Amino acid sequence: MEFRQLRYFVAVAEEGNIGRAALRLNVSQPPISRQIQALEHELGATLLYRTPKGVELTEAGRVFFEDAQKVLAHSKTAMDRTRAAHRGELGQLDVGFFGSTIYQAVPQALRAFRRDRPEIEVSLTRMGKAEQVHALREGRIHVGFGRYFNDTDGLVVEAISEERLYAVLPEDNVAPGQTQTEFSEIARLPVVLYPSGDRPSFADEIISLLRAAKVSFEVANVASDSSSALAMVACGSCCTIVPEAIAALSYPSVRYLPIADCDTRIPAACMYLERDRAPVLEEFLRVLRAIWVGQQSMSTDRDPTNSSSRSSR
Repeated sequence: MEFRQLRYFVAVAEEGNIGRAALRLNVSQPPISRQIQALEHELGATLLYRTPKGVELTEAGRVFFEDAQKVLAHSKTAMDRTRAAHRGELGQLDVGFFGSTIYQAVPQALRAFRRDRPEIEVSLTRMGKAEQVHALREGRIHVGFGRYFNDTDGLVVEAISEERLYAVLPEDNVAPGQTQTEFSEIARLPVVLYPSGDRPSFADEIISLLRAAKVSFEVANVASDSSSALAMVACGSCCTIVPEAIAALSYPSVRYLPIADCDTRIPAACMYLERDRAPVLEEFLRVLRAIWVGQQSMSTDRDPTNSSSRSSR
């Protein structure tokens, strides 16, 4: 049985006339008659009988007509879904993330992507940067997110956003009405760095900034993540520095203050396999790049040399 036979039969059944079916299908009548005869021979049943006005379905023909319509509809759906997957409009996007990118950069990107491609399912998994590299090479994820990545053969790193830095101080250490701070004031308290492991990292960037500010500072601890660092600050004996994605979070007993003598923007970046040409990844990268271009156009006062050099670290 061929799909052509089903299409011919359904057209004749719907039109009730072989001639009209031939016009609809843009073929001559004899091939339609031959294919329906072959179909009846294969089924061992008469599907149509002729009338003065055309043809009518037999009882067997009515049963077969219902199922044939379903088969053709399913085949069209399968073709449409396959073409949609080829265009990156259907399928699953597997994403890995690390650190504070999950608070702003990743949700923003996925929200925009879901608006643009609602039929694509998204899988989101927390994994360190080294694990992301392995997952990309093994095909377990399409793209990973973090702030600082090492240059790695076969992998591409692209900046997707930048964020200002904020000092996090114990609430009792902030004067009434104080709206900003400076590195010299921050360094009066021991500094909690984060994260531990997976170098280079945000911790390395903060050390570089403190040294560049020529302030003497003490490292109180290296926390595993931002949540641990905030908890230490809330205890009241130390401080930390965070990107604005974290500064947007409410946390008891701490105050977030912009750093007046710091113009540095902290990157968020994505990493993907250079040879990966999966349509769903291509569509996601298109959305990411549009977000990045939009952010750049809105930040006209940004130093254009700040972002790309750090995002690939």
